[in-house]
Amino acid sequence: MARVSSRTHDRLAKIGILRVPGGIAEADEPRRVAVRIDRLGRHYPDLPPVSTDAVAASEPGAMATAKAILEAIVLDNDLLGVGYLEGGVVAAQAVARINVRDARGRLQGYGTGSLVSPELLLTNHHVLPDAAVAGHSLVEFNYQDGTDGRPKPLQGFELDPDRFFVADEALDFALVAVRAQPGELDQFGYNRLVREEGKAIVGDYVTIIQHPRGEKKMVALRENRVVDVLDKFLHYETDTEPGSSGSPVFNDQWEVVALHHASVPAPGRGELGTRLNEGLRISALIEHLRGLDLTPECAALVDTLG
Repeated sequence: MARVSSRTHDRLAKIGILRVPGGIAEADEPRRVAVRIDRLGRHYPDLPPVSTDAVAASEPGAMATAKAILEAIVLDNDLLGVGYLEGGVVAAQAVARINVRDARGRLQGYGTGSLVSPELLLTNHHVLPDAAVAGHSLVEFNYQDGTDGRPKPLQGFELDPDRFFVADEALDFALVAVRAQPGELDQFGYNRLVREEGKAIVGDYVTIIQHPRGEKKMVALRENRVVDVLDKFLHYETDTEPGSSGSPVFNDQWEVVALHHASVPAPGRGELGTRLNEGLRISALIEHLRGLDLTPECAALVDTLG
């Protein structure tokens, strides 16, 4: 993929900076680091105060505080509170397997999707390329084992592209309504999309909840690092398989930071392997949706997003 190849030099430079103590505060743009720290303060109220303007200006004192904060929360935070696990359980409930079917009901493949509002499901364009495919396909929740090792009761729903369907090939996303009775999807919750930036920087770890190859729900847990941030996409290391397309990518605060869509060859990665994963940044997705000319009914559904 051209985006990955063209960023090889910059990406390797950032990875090199991350190897240096305190490098996480310097591997990304100062403004982005400042916004990330500001957002972390909403989740960790006991953090020492730091001026985002001072961090953005790379002032030495502010950068020292920024390094201490990011190292404590991101790099040295392997001992996590149980709230992290509880948040993951809640986030996972909204993630579902998509059965992609043709007009005759024949299974064509699988994808992953997530409820991102009480009625809308987010996945990739290459999973649901148009309203016709979406209209033939199904989404299944609870395709997973419970704590007792037994399969949970599977719950399937048709999609409702006649009510809402928006997709974009270049950004590789599809957003579609789920056909359900009022309140029927409430049991699964949804992973709210946050428009504001500051959810992830180079050096952050991410988690992907997915249905790899259409199998039962799995999680690539936390030890997956963001190595590059583009205007519209994130590049990160993690374990994904075909069928993981459309999976939500979470930070440690269980905010959706990207929509996973591809694993591509990455030249020059050396000991980091030969492939890299890419996802659409949620801030770019929301910006795109806000710029569309939609019917009042569809615009109202988009307004339920972040």
